[in-house]
Amino acid sequence: MPTVIRNRCVFRSSNIGDRRKLYCNTCKCKTHHELKTTHPRDYTEWEEESPHTQVVYWEKFEYRFWVCLGCDTATLEVAYTSAGMTDPKGKEIWESSYFPKRALRDLPRKWFLQLDKKLATIYSEVIACFNAGLNISCTIGLRSLLEGICADRGITKGSLSKKIDQMDQYLPSNIVKSLHSFRFMGNLAAHELQPSSERELRIAIDVMEDLLNFLYELDYKAQRLPQKPISE
Repeated sequence: MPTVIRNRCVFRSSNIGDRRKLYCNTCKCKTHHELKTTHPRDYTEWEEESPHTQVVYWEKFEYRFWVCLGCDTATLEVAYTSAGMTDPKGKEIWESSYFPKRALRDLPRKWFLQLDKKLATIYSEVIACFNAGLNISCTIGLRSLLEGICADRGITKGSLSKKIDQMDQYLPSNIVKSLHSFRFMGNLAAHELQPSSERELRIAIDVMEDLLNFLYELDYKAQRLPQKPISE
């Protein structure tokens, strides 16, 4: 099931040909979109056993098909409201979900050419979980990625804490000390179901990407530099 971004707003009528600025996943910015068609759907639940038939619950959907005027790609908006969703003035409040999900806050996946296939799979799943809003899975994935890096370097014995300490043969001591935060984050997510915040995960992923670049890519990139003789 796709993850969605929800926007709450007072309902305004949508007519074919209307234009609205939406974030376009292809253009990578907000662009004008034109409404091509709409489809409404209503649901009402009645209290039939009372002397006077009354509405006990209702909800409304409106499906809106928007097309970017820049790149011609399309987006489906699902607008929803129900009984009780009103502002202080009594106007209906609608929530909108967009498909495909708007990628405004998504992190792009980076490519590490020398990375082991298993580690590359874990890394890609970490990015996918973050972009889907699955913060617990993302946090556990970061811990698993760190354990995988240790194993790839031949560090397989002892607890994760001891494994991290043994990474000092590859990394500066201050970086090794910082890596223990991944262990703490993973413990909270796995054992207490306590997710890290989006901000914490962004920082953690950024650190992990720097780590992967340092351990797996820098030497490879350096070898691609032209080798010129050193003049005396």
